[in-house]
Amino acid sequence: MSSALQAYLVLGDEKYLRAASNDFRMVQEQSYATGGWGPNEGFVEPGKGLLGVSLGSTHASFETPCGAYGHFKITRYLLRVTRDSRYGDSMERVLYNTIAGAKPVLADGTTFYYSDYNNDKSKKVYGNDKWPCCSGTFPQLTADYGISAYYPSPDGIFVNLFLPSRVEWWQNQTRCSLTQHTGYPAANTTELRFELARLERFTVYLRIPAWADEKTRISVNGKRVEKEIVAGRFFALQRSWKSGDRVEFEIGMPLRLEKVDEQNSNTVALMRGPLALIGVGNLPKVMSRAQMLMARPAGKNSEDWMVGTGGISFTARPFAAIGEEPYRLYHPLEG
Repeated sequence: MSSALQAYLVLGDEKYLRAASNDFRMVQEQSYATGGWGPNEGFVEPGKGLLGVSLGSTHASFETPCGAYGHFKITRYLLRVTRDSRYGDSMERVLYNTIAGAKPVLADGTTFYYSDYNNDKSKKVYGNDKWPCCSGTFPQLTADYGISAYYPSPDGIFVNLFLPSRVEWWQNQTRCSLTQHTGYPAANTTELRFELARLERFTVYLRIPAWADEKTRISVNGKRVEKEIVAGRFFALQRSWKSGDRVEFEIGMPLRLEKVDEQNSNTVALMRGPLALIGVGNLPKVMSRAQMLMARPAGKNSEDWMVGTGGISFTARPFAAIGEEPYRLYHPLEG
């Protein structure tokens, strides 16, 4: 798919763009809630509930470093060509729910290989081989999320990822700098601060995730922007910018449930924003949708969430916060 995009960039033939975008849509249609794909490093036949079946048949759910590396590459190319913010959503999901939670590469080449989504005591374990493919793509990813955070445009800059960072560029002969301050995705806010050599007019494009709700707000220098915000698109902020200007971006992060596939609609993952909240500890056999959506933060400085009420509840946390404890990504619902 990435080669097809390179062919399109060089030759300009639309068939290569169609091939890459159609292929990537196929991958997304059979992806897990984490954004990972390919149980046993393959694909399943659509329409038969086989992704749900994989939750009980394998612990080799997603080849994490290599899969994430390929995923970053194709979404970066597609985003560059189409400016479709949903490719940024997909990139972000894989960043936080797969590779950001991988165990570190050890000195002898021992490498985290598979993310495990099996319903029977999933665990983070190292792969069997020394220096596999994933030991090479893992460090490459530490560069990839950086080069995927911002994209230049003739009329301004695209802000794709929300992470502590700084970018500099030239806009119409003016040197510009943008510094991003954020605790995202644990926090649902980010702030952009600008430094410019002189007043300059350009557009800042903010990615509005497709899952964002009506609580999403954008302000410039403390004054709320009244223009309509559409989830699943980039929001264009065009103005004459000066040094000291700041943009405050608050993203509405509703809780939601995502089914593993159409044939297993009562097997769901709990999501908040880009994060899958993964169950740990004593997990109930079944819960209702209402109980799942009663999740609440466990504490002010904790990454944990409490899901459910009373005697039917469990603790959930992001993949990056899980250590050696067993966990469960998908949960069975009543009915």
